Amino acid sequence: MIPNAHGLEAFMHKRRDAELALTCTHLVNYLKRNHKPWLEQYLSDRQSGYKSLLKLLQQFCAHHGFTRQKPAKSKQTQEQLEKVRQEFAQDFNVAFSGFSPSVIINVDETGMTYDMPPHAIWSVKGGSSKISSGEKHSYRMTAVLPVRANGEKLPILFILRGSP
Repeated sequence: MIPNAHGLEAFMHKRRDAELALTCTHLVNYLKRNHKPWLEQYLSDRQSGYKSLLKLLQQFCAHHGFTRQKPAKSKQTQEQLEKVRQEFAQDFNVAFSGFSPSVIINVDETGMTYDMPPHAIWSVKGGSSKISSGEKHSYRMTAVLPVRANGEKLPILFILRGSP
């Protein structure tokens, strides 16, 4: 239904590849610049033309693999991050070129909480909702997930209170 849908999709990808915001306003402006007669006809043919156009554009975005998300700020562009990744890969290969993949271990760690206190409790109507101090705090642990460079996964290591 949208004229030159491939052109609109290419415009969308170009903006996102450059890490620029993409909103329905940008899409409407694209249509104004490139397909003004179609846009005017579309808006005049419908009772609530602009609302209908927004719905059409939202469906177009969803159909072409775009989702609505809150914008996140990045401190570096994707090109800068790719350059850093390539430099790291080169440095890593130089530093560990003499080692077998079975002795190189990549370790990821993630913090976890357990035995968390409840967000809400039942208490007698008109009574106190206090709980003892021992039940107010959750406990933390770290899960360490190691894997060898050859792909072999090693057992998970759990660290409680700073000691394995």
